[in-house]
Order: sequence, then structure tokens, then C-alpha cells
Amino acid sequence: MDPRWQNITDPVFHYAVERPQAVAFHEGHFSLTYGALAPLVGKAAVCLDGLGIRAGDPVGICLTNSIDHFILTLGLLRLGATVMEIPYDAQQAPSAELLAKFNICTVFLEPNTVPVEGIKSVRVDGGWRRQIEQATGDLRHSGTGDDIFTITLTSGTTGATKGSLTSHRRYFQRLRAYEELLAPTGVFSSEKPAVFLLTSSIGYSTFFRRMVSHLFIGGSVAILPEFFYVLDLVKAIAAWENAYCFVPSAFCRVLIGCAPAQDVLFPRLRALVTGGGFLYAEEKLAMLSRVTPHFYETYGASGFGTLSVLAPGAMRERGASVGRPPSSVDVQVIGRDGSPLPVGSVGRLRCRGTESKGFVGDTNLEGDERFRDGWYYPGDFAELDAAGYIYLKGRAADVIVRRKGVEVFAYDIEQSLAAHPSVAEVAIVGVPRPVPGEELVAVVVPRGQVRHEALVSHCRASLPADHWPDRVFYAQSLPKTSAGKLDRTRVRELAMTEIRRQLGGARNVPEA
Repeated sequence: MDPRWQNITDPVFHYAVERPQAVAFHEGHFSLTYGALAPLVGKAAVCLDGLGIRAGDPVGICLTNSIDHFILTLGLLRLGATVMEIPYDAQQAPSAELLAKFNICTVFLEPNTVPVEGIKSVRVDGGWRRQIEQATGDLRHSGTGDDIFTITLTSGTTGATKGSLTSHRRYFQRLRAYEELLAPTGVFSSEKPAVFLLTSSIGYSTFFRRMVSHLFIGGSVAILPEFFYVLDLVKAIAAWENAYCFVPSAFCRVLIGCAPAQDVLFPRLRALVTGGGFLYAEEKLAMLSRVTPHFYETYGASGFGTLSVLAPGAMRERGASVGRPPSSVDVQVIGRDGSPLPVGSVGRLRCRGTESKGFVGDTNLEGDERFRDGWYYPGDFAELDAAGYIYLKGRAADVIVRRKGVEVFAYDIEQSLAAHPSVAEVAIVGVPRPVPGEELVAVVVPRGQVRHEALVSHCRASLPADHWPDRVFYAQSLPKTSAGKLDRTRVRELAMTEIRRQLGGARNVPEA
């Protein structure tokens, strides 16, 4: 990458000169080269300025993935607007409360979306491309990459929406860290970059970050359609050669289920990357043996970018880990007093190196996920081994306090239960009860027939007594967030509802 680049769009204009015929975007049967993309981005910036949008203005975008959407986004970034991508929901427009929380002055919507009351709403219809094609010139923000930003949304550990403020320059630094961690794949090679398969909305921060990062290297981004059937998405991924893609951790379980009895599911992928949730060691090994041998797990956050990567070789040796950080990132595990703990000790995780500027909007600055004293705290408990590999223990908000104040981590219990052959998926939550200490509830998705007694025996043989679940409920599936992560708040609510039902609505059951 050119160290002179300041604006996220600078690489687009560089490659428009260096390799104008290289494809920037694929969408169905249509492709747009860098030579054609750059002028459209410049003209889009001119048109957006004509709409009254200025550098620093917070602007929301709630659109489906498309080339026109991305030209709009890049035009706003070139102009220096503070862009906030919002996951598209066909059922409803983004709420006025969400937009007001981040002082959004203008929001771009699909043509069939109802305008947001009190916010300037611009519908992006079929005439958007024709409108910018008629414009002339370019309008690039003249400042540095340190004074123009994006806002990326995250629910944090509390479920309250936060906005992480990240400068353009930080995106370039994050790519350098990501390149180092994924160097064995060669997907960022300047000579032969892989095609990035965009499988989900760029309203989710990890997909936006990976899309713009691929433009930094002059690579191609393939916009996959939203498939009604999961199997059609799997087939679409398998059809590409010289490609890599990112999928949420929860989707890996779907891929394992789709894998053939012989050979692997994706023999031609250069890399399959996952993140955004827990995978058990056995599942990671199944991904390597049944889905692709080029499988990488990442751990990161919208407030930091990618913190660590677990490569295939290390995955076979340290399957319980989420990998180790790049050389540009410092990671520590600290105790209650804020002092670093020795190797093998469990404490709060903190890191620095590619952190965002901070959170914007009305957020809880005292929450578990925060920026403080030059460090970013993702809100996780973890331990480090002697080689620097990170072993997550769970979110600080999800620590379960048992009798006599004993603290246990849901992940330790889940990992043990998941090893039993009758368990397809499991979530552990703590719920309040009339006496001190939380009740520990396991919600299990069975694999085949329920084998309750065998599972109870497995728990007693493999876990300390304080880690034994007080109750085990069985469900067809576990609730997930829109990003595919386990929704522990809803799991806890389901557990409380079932407990009350079993107790006949007893008054002495405390509220969650």
C-alpha cells in the first residue's frame, strides 16, 4: 500500500491508472473495472455535495448490497462525510431514534422504504447512476486520513447499540495487520489477489471492513445475491475459483452439515475466514477436514478490527485458542487492579495498536466494552499462553456468580457439554433465584435423540460441582442476533419463561 494514501477511496483512483481493466466489482453478469469506477466515485462526490452534504456530516446508508450502493458509499467517503452503514431490513426503515442518537443528518434508503420522520431521507432508485453519470469532476476531501471517519455499529455486551468512530487512516493500518496474519493464504497478493466473496450486508462492520480492504489491494469484490435457501449460497461459494470469503461462526455449523461424505465442500477456495462467535475445537477440526483445509478463525471487534487469527496449523495444536495477534498489536490480560497477569492466568483482556477513536452516541462509558488509558477493552475474559495465543473464557457481562460468590465462565461449561455426541449446540446462562448465587441453566440443541441421563453423567464426570447445570432444557435451535451471534439475553429470557412455566407461575421466582 502507498503510505501517502489518506482517504479510503485513494486506492480506487490509484488502480484506475495502474490497472484500469482490473475488475473492482462483480454483480451477477455485470462487472465494473477500476478505470470505470473511479470517475463514478468522483462524480458521486460532486452530486452529494450538491445535496448539501459536507465533510464531517454524519450520513446513514440503509441499502441492499449493489454496485450503485457502493459507488454512493465511496462518494461519501471521498467527500469526507462520516458514513454509517446500517444493515438493511426489508420490513422496516431504521428508526428515527437510532439516527438521532448518532446525529445523522441524511439517510439513503431503498426506493420502497418509508422515509424516516424528522431526517432528510434520499431514496436511491434506478436513476441514481444516470444522475451521477451526468455530473463532471471530482471532490476529494483535502484533509488528512486522521480527521475523516466512519461510524460502525455494534451491540457491545449489553445489547445497547454503540457507534465506533474509526478514521480512514486506521483502515489502512488494520489491513497491514490483517495481511500479516493471513499472509500464508496469499489472498492479498498484489500480483494475484483473490476475489472476495461478499456474502452479507456491509451494514455489518466486518463485511464493510473486508470489502474496503480488498479495494486497497486492487482486488475484485463479488457481490453475491441474497439467497432464499442456504444450499444455494453454499453452491454459489463453491462455484468460484481463486476466491476467499468471510462467514459468521454460526454459519460454519451449517457448512459442516452440508459437507459431502467424501472430499471437502470447498476444494477451490484460497481461504475461508470466520469470526464473530465461539467455535469449539472439534468444530474447527471438522471445518478443516470436511469444508476446506484453508480455514482461518479471526477474533476482533468493530472498535479495534482484527485482534488475532488462528491459522490451520495452529488450529490442530491449539483448537481452543482464537489465535495470536499481529506484531503491531499489544495484548494483555489484567487483574482487578489493572496490572498484567502472568501467563496462564485468567483476567480481563485489553489491546492497543489499531483501536478506534472511541464510541459516539449515547453510550454507557462504564460498560465492559470501552476505551480507557490508551487501551481498548473488548469486554472479554481470557488467558494467554507462553506463545501469545489467546484463549477466550467469555464476556465479562456473562460471568455467572454461583453460591458463595464463585465465578464460572459459560464457555468452559459449553465446551465440555459440546464434546458429548448427543449435543449439537449448547448455551449456558445464569438466572437469578431467591437465595444467593445464580441458577445455572443449560439450553441444549440435541443431535438426534435426547440422551439426558448420559449427558448428566458426562457433566458430573468432566466438570467441577460448581459447574454442573441446575437445569437442562432442550430446544430445536438457539436464538441468534441478526449478525448470527448467540443472543444470550434471549436465551436467558427463554430459560426464565420455562422455569416459571414449570413452577406454575410461582411468585417467588425473581425477575431476570
